[in-house]
Amino acid sequence: MDFNFVVGDAQVQLALSQLNKQVATRADVAVNKATMFIQTAIKTRTSKGKDWKGLKFQDYSNSYKEKRRKRGATTTPNLMWSGLMLSNMQPKKTGKLKRKIFFPNQRENRKAAYHDFIGAGKGKVIRPFMSVDKKGKEWNKAYLIFHKEINKIKL
Repeated sequence: MDFNFVVGDAQVQLALSQLNKQVATRADVAVNKATMFIQTAIKTRTSKGKDWKGLKFQDYSNSYKEKRRKRGATTTPNLMWSGLMLSNMQPKKTGKLKRKIFFPNQRENRKAAYHDFIGAGKGKVIRPFMSVDKKGKEWNKAYLIFHKEINKIKL
């Protein structure tokens, strides 16, 4: 028994076009999901008083600890006073498969820069939080989220 299966150019072109659209859509969704995970991971880790390497933030000065204690705030360094800075953190599409996490509000962006790399307060204390260890759990989890989404492409 012989089977002849003939596929025309139009059918091949249509199938390839549909696959290209599916890949582009899935890739965009995958990058968005991985970026959102990283953003959430940064906020969660920071709220626990840990830097991007998982190390404990440098303690607050005694005078600042007392100020926080009187206000009823935690004395564990977590970069949270009003909540405005971390809540202002947003992802932004910067290219076809590129995203950046940034602070659109200029004031909150400045605060983040002081905490992350310039140095905040009288002691110019740096508490680096706006990064991810590319060999750590957060990066690996984001990678898995990306791959799970990409693997939904139907060939």
